[in-house]
Amino acid sequence: MPPASTAGSPAGTYIAVVDVGSNSVRLVVFTGPDRSPTPIFNEKVLAGLGRNLAETGKLDPQGVETAVAAIRRFVVLAERMKVTTFDLVATAAVREASDGAAFIDRIKRECGVIPRILSGGEEARLSALGVVSAIPDADGIMGDLGGGSLELVALDKTKLGDHATLPLGPFRLAHLSMPAARDRADEALASLAWLDQGRGRSLYLVGGAWRAIARVHMAQNDYPLHIIHHYQVPADEIADMARLLSRQSRESVARMGGVPKRRLETVPLAALVLRRLIKRAKPAQVIFSANGVREGLHFDILAPAVRAEDPFLALCRDMGERENRFGMHGDDLDRFVQPVFPDAKADEARLRLAACLLADVAWRVNPDYRGEQAFRRILRAPFVGIDHPSRAFVALAVHARYEGHIDGPAVEPGLPLVSDAGQQRALAIGLAIRLGEALTGGTNALDEVAELSVDGKDLVLAVRPAGRAVLGEAVERRFEALAQALNLRPTTVETGRRGRAKG
Repeated sequence: MPPASTAGSPAGTYIAVVDVGSNSVRLVVFTGPDRSPTPIFNEKVLAGLGRNLAETGKLDPQGVETAVAAIRRFVVLAERMKVTTFDLVATAAVREASDGAAFIDRIKRECGVIPRILSGGEEARLSALGVVSAIPDADGIMGDLGGGSLELVALDKTKLGDHATLPLGPFRLAHLSMPAARDRADEALASLAWLDQGRGRSLYLVGGAWRAIARVHMAQNDYPLHIIHHYQVPADEIADMARLLSRQSRESVARMGGVPKRRLETVPLAALVLRRLIKRAKPAQVIFSANGVREGLHFDILAPAVRAEDPFLALCRDMGERENRFGMHGDDLDRFVQPVFPDAKADEARLRLAACLLADVAWRVNPDYRGEQAFRRILRAPFVGIDHPSRAFVALAVHARYEGHIDGPAVEPGLPLVSDAGQQRALAIGLAIRLGEALTGGTNALDEVAELSVDGKDLVLAVRPAGRAVLGEAVERRFEALAQALNLRPTTVETGRRGRAKG
């Protein structure tokens, strides 16, 4: 059997987290103690443990049977996956139910693992850590809505501030009329003076019912990228959507599309709570996070040095190291490309480095489909630490690295997310990478072969002795294409090993 609740122990190859919530029971298995772990297994069972808790004070009997069966299955799967860290946590429903202790005893007896019940404060802290792990500069208020409770935490660029746990989950409000539920939410939120810190900042939303609202909004607005994480919308726009959803019947919500069938009963109440929270905190924008308690548990065991890493670049580097034909050469590419963009701000420089790290991700694909494959893979990868326009920018740049352009139906999903100026910048970065790859064939010797620079209206390719033999038609064509994209004249010169150009 996997070790029983080993949070805080040294992490191994696979880290498993089972989260027993008021509505769902979920197993996520992550790869190793990485800054940006990849979920290699993710399964959810909507047990509804807290469905009748407000009326009975007890866990739902059918929900208990469903949850026990799910946990039993998850334990066996974790054992077969040979996970080395296994953590089983329970939240609001089990914490508050009069028969919660009996449920825990049954899990110990029948499943062979020892769950731990998170306090409201610990649940809030871990949810906030999950958001921070994915959005390191998070600044505002985090709200995690489960079936039984709403966790709120003030965030100030990685620092966790005031927090609260409120009994505002849909299962806790289901026995009330909508006006009564509204009044209950307003009363609870009004008691938190520190929510004033959210005014004009961001509201980070966690939880399945709120993610369902994001899906409805995406469907209603024909949004081109169906990725919930870091979906960003003006707060008043989401408040309008929440107002509409809170007044809809189950059947009407189903017709709107985007909501899983088993979320239909909770979405109207989740929408009501969201609208009241927006009204109280007055954020400027809402950002949906796919990361929450489970990711917070993983982040909590990382060494401080690993926590400090950039999660987006960490995953790009990992992908590059696994995919490159001749070893990682993304840093070499970035050094080669950087002089062409001397005015680049820090954010663009970060995206440029990411494109360089991912420059070889599609070499196994048929040549006719490499650009398309690279674009789709990057656009849809499980990245965190990056918003949607930024991931589209990198995808366009790597498409241009393979194809020499960013035209055609393959890239259409990314174009609406990036400004015209951004598209041209992504194209230029991709063409510069394309030139670098032609000079070395994807090996690590680029700094020994040539150097790029801009001199007035000239784009200068200074070729070193080691690079003279690799010049040819392919290099010439790619150099000219880059110069044209930058509105510069292509100029090739010969130079010493690290010296000045001849003549």
